[in-house]
Amino acid sequence: MKQKQAIVLAFIVAVVIATALGSIFQTQVNLAYMRDIGPPIDFSARIGNTWHDLTHFALLYLVVVLATFLIAFPLAEWIARKVPGHRMIWLVLAAVVSLAVCFQIIDAVAPMPTFIAATRNLGGTLIMLLAAAIAALVYVLMTPSLNSTLDNQETEQ
Repeated sequence: MKQKQAIVLAFIVAVVIATALGSIFQTQVNLAYMRDIGPPIDFSARIGNTWHDLTHFALLYLVVVLATFLIAFPLAEWIARKVPGHRMIWLVLAAVVSLAVCFQIIDAVAPMPTFIAATRNLGGTLIMLLAAAIAALVYVLMTPSLNSTLDNQETEQ
């Protein structure tokens, strides 16, 4: 039972990290775009916009990340059981690829050209995906019992 609680806690932490970092990253990418076409943006404006996005955009982005990770993480764990010894790689890959696919799906069905402005180009998309990769790494580090279980399976085979 404690292992399941640790997994749920690690999952929640990963979703929160991906959401918070993704929100912060997209704010800064968007402000960089704006700086390129207008006046300089001072530090207080950056902080204010970041806070605004954390309290508004992040709530919507949380749903996107949660839905994506609910599919990606169990799939990655299943693959990691089939191909032991590479759990971290599978989870990071699953988080990044699933979120990238989700961005494409959202952009295809959203009425505006790009739902998340930071994902308009490859650089912005990669920065957003970095948040997912960091979150997956934290999840792996918070669930070491799963790592050791998979390592034990690998040595038994």
